[in-house]
Amino acid sequence: MANEIIIMNTNLNMSRIKVLLVDDDEDDYIFTRDLLSEVEGKIYEVNWEKSYAAALEAISHKQYDIYLFDYRLGEHTGLDLLREALKAGCTAPIILITGQGDHEVDIAAMNAGAADYLYKGEMTANLLDRSIRYAIRHKMAEDSILRMAYYDSLTGLPNRALFNDRLKQTLAHSERYSSTSAVMFIDLDNFKRINDTLEHRVGDLLLMGVAKRLSAYIRSSDTVARQSPQTITNTVARLGGDEFIVLLTEIESMQNAATVSNRILNIISQPFTLDNHEVHVTASIGIALYPSDGTDTDSLLKNADTAMYHAKEHGKNNFQFYKHSMNASALERLTMENDLRRAIDREEFVLYYQPRVDILSGKISGLEALVRWQHPQKGLVSPMEFIPVAEETGLIVPIGEWVLKAACRQNQEWQKAGLLHMPLTISVNISGHQFRQENLIKIIEKVLGDYGLGQGCLEIEITESVVMKNADTTISMMNELKKMGVRLSMDDFGTGYSSFSYLKRFPLDNIKIDRSFINDITEKNEDKAIVRAIIAMAHNLQLTVIAEGVETGQQLALLKEMGCDEMQGYLFSRPLTSDGIYQLCTEKREIPALKNL
Repeated sequence: MANEIIIMNTNLNMSRIKVLLVDDDEDDYIFTRDLLSEVEGKIYEVNWEKSYAAALEAISHKQYDIYLFDYRLGEHTGLDLLREALKAGCTAPIILITGQGDHEVDIAAMNAGAADYLYKGEMTANLLDRSIRYAIRHKMAEDSILRMAYYDSLTGLPNRALFNDRLKQTLAHSERYSSTSAVMFIDLDNFKRINDTLEHRVGDLLLMGVAKRLSAYIRSSDTVARQSPQTITNTVARLGGDEFIVLLTEIESMQNAATVSNRILNIISQPFTLDNHEVHVTASIGIALYPSDGTDTDSLLKNADTAMYHAKEHGKNNFQFYKHSMNASALERLTMENDLRRAIDREEFVLYYQPRVDILSGKISGLEALVRWQHPQKGLVSPMEFIPVAEETGLIVPIGEWVLKAACRQNQEWQKAGLLHMPLTISVNISGHQFRQENLIKIIEKVLGDYGLGQGCLEIEITESVVMKNADTTISMMNELKKMGVRLSMDDFGTGYSSFSYLKRFPLDNIKIDRSFINDITEKNEDKAIVRAIIAMAHNLQLTVIAEGVETGQQLALLKEMGCDEMQGYLFSRPLTSDGIYQLCTEKREIPALKNL
């Protein structure tokens, strides 16, 4: 492959075709010009250079659509000029013309890359016109194939194949000149959410906008490199999806890569206006340096990708340089992702249930279903370990659907066994990914029908942050769920950014005060004031208030004095298996601390 793939921008329907004739005989120039002037439409503009050096200079400006080289050019030949022009990066087709028919020269010209070979004694206007048109059309077809093979169809950026080729050239250059280069792996944060919320058309427009900004900046950022005559041009490419990659071919230090990364984070974070939507997006960047982080394309790309995931883990919208210690972390994450995929197929998940208790009566008022992973080697895995990976990979959707079905099936089994003297509400947490599913309502409707669960048997818990995203759509979905008899709860209340004006629009049944406010409620006056205000506000909106993470009798006493309706926490019970819940209900246990209140 050539050092640079430059696509020719030639159109056979153009009003003028610019031709450069290189011939040391002016009579031949006049003859050729006159021949082309006979072509219908007079579309040819013919210019003339008579010296080898002048021709090379003219070719370097890339202003012509086609070149005609005479075979005899003084001490040089047209073949010499052809080879030199191609070596210099000429992309327009070249036709060789000779005064004598010579089969060996014909073969040599075609082997050297000539588009055609013509004999002056047989040349007519129609023959020359046909040869030029064929050469241009053939070149356009080649360029089209090259574009499909080496450029991304959406953004026009180099694709993975072309990027890998340029990276190989850069590494050879860096090795030869003992220079440093950088590979920067860029991934847009939460891109799937934009696609799901605003449709794929807007997502495509966003990718095109990001590509345009990156291209403009990388062209202008060549000054970060020591622009020696041998330096290869910096490159920005799209690898697929929302992944872009930048190659800085020659940098003086890590700080150069850091400077470019900071600037890229800034230009991407500027709002995009797409189809009348103002779209905000951030990016995470991983950086691998040659030669410290790898001396071949595979290792540099892998390590830059690893560093990018590290940037995601550090809160996104930042860049991270590769460190060798990341490999162990990346391997652990990849192993967990693969294990999670198998766990879904093998149904390695189990449900635990944590009771909710009515504070006044001390009796169980509901159960929250909590998923655990029974790993075949590691044993019981905490949600804190696998839920973030499931969220990031989208596996939370099938896991969440399994939880929904398993919880409803268990509720049906308890009711059939006569354990529950009345239908008991089981709460299921719905993630942001699940809530954005177009078919979520149908899934819930089918599950309720399959297990014969009536009004109030299922409660959906949604976090405050999920509820507030695209509030109008959220309200519409909530109203559909309410029609089906599903109860609705806002989880982790107080940690997000909901306003009271919005809260009154949501058809909620209850809110759950986040445990972070309950932990220090007896020691910190500000937490006490916040909880008291939440309870008062919720009651004004006819909402039930549930306190999470209640662990002491003092916390419970204060919550009761404030008028809190229900509690959930270790004071009454840890999460239990279905058998544990069966035993708990048969014991008819009440909150021990209530006896002392």
